[in-house]
Amino acid sequence: MLRVLVIVGLISFLSWFSNNTSFNVPTIRAEATSDLPEAKIPVFTVEDIRLFEERVTNLMTNTGFNGHVLVARNGNILFNRTMGYADLRNEIPLTHQTPFQLASITKTFTAAGVLILHQQEKLHIDSLVVHYIHEFPYRNITVRHLLNHTSGIQNYMWVMERYWTHSRMPSNQDMLNTFNRQRRPLDFTPGTRFAYSNTGYAMLAMVIERVSGERFPDFMNDNIFAPLGMHNTFVFDAHVESAPIDHRALGFRPVRGGHALIQPVSHDGVMGDKGIFSTAADLFKWDRAIAANQLLSTSLWEKAFEKTRLRNENTINYGLGWRLQTFLDQRIVHHPGRWSGFRTSFKRFIDSDATLIVLSNTSMNLSGLIENIQKMLFHSEFAQNPGVELTAEGEFEGASNANN
Repeated sequence: MLRVLVIVGLISFLSWFSNNTSFNVPTIRAEATSDLPEAKIPVFTVEDIRLFEERVTNLMTNTGFNGHVLVARNGNILFNRTMGYADLRNEIPLTHQTPFQLASITKTFTAAGVLILHQQEKLHIDSLVVHYIHEFPYRNITVRHLLNHTSGIQNYMWVMERYWTHSRMPSNQDMLNTFNRQRRPLDFTPGTRFAYSNTGYAMLAMVIERVSGERFPDFMNDNIFAPLGMHNTFVFDAHVESAPIDHRALGFRPVRGGHALIQPVSHDGVMGDKGIFSTAADLFKWDRAIAANQLLSTSLWEKAFEKTRLRNENTINYGLGWRLQTFLDQRIVHHPGRWSGFRTSFKRFIDSDATLIVLSNTSMNLSGLIENIQKMLFHSEFAQNPGVELTAEGEFEGASNANN
């Protein structure tokens, strides 16, 4: 019955969209779908998917999009296409194997790494951070406070820009040492407020290292990327000369008449809040792993997707590494990202098993593109509930202008 409804909904959308839009389809650079996990039995016809591809392609073209978009429903790929260049200076085209800096989508993986250690009973998320990082300067912050952005710890980017005087890029340990030297006060009592914190996730990367005895990049590869077959995904470590850089996308910003390459900055040396590079195909493997409750137990995945409850019993639409939304009666878990020219979005519609992945490297605002694709994907639901809108991508943006 569900498949019948999905088919009817998509056909209804395609009919409506065809009657209400008119596009000239341009010639574009596109790569064929490859290296994707096995899907369920298709519920859409070849013609349905062709029309859907045509509409999304036109959206990408009309907005000047440079990057990769993947859309799936019920485990079936409806759209998977690259457009543009990994390196705009030398016109090196994007492929399905080109890794993008995920920016804050990294936090979903860092949180999963912590929960893996919790599942292995090597740490407990309600334990104090000082149990795992003995020199941690705040004695009343728990691992959970770091996971759900309720710690009150100050923005490390501001702290390092103010107090870091060395020419080399600081590491996570350098960041922690700086906090210890400066003894910066907390912005509020842990657990009483929500304030989006890149610092918390940089500290969590250190928790993972101290508890596991592995470097953060190695732990993530051994426990998440390799087991899931995410062969084009890695943590970029700016302090290691052998870090994979040759085939990755580069970040650009618009300038008059074109785009300028964004040069590395000192904050690139800190990992956990950002720093993972991946492809849309690998992120779809991540999505399928979540759908199948892999790596973590069902109860732990559910815990990751629960709203944060403050001390005053108010709730926040953020779980353990995930932003939370609702659309009609279905739940959405997602994370956007923004760093050094990269703009990214990973959205998983839990109850309809739909996925939207957008990766870009030209500082483009993705909100309009994402909103339009969502409306296309869920046209029948929007048609039945015209007053309902999806929450904007930037619900928590502003905590850090550089990385959300």
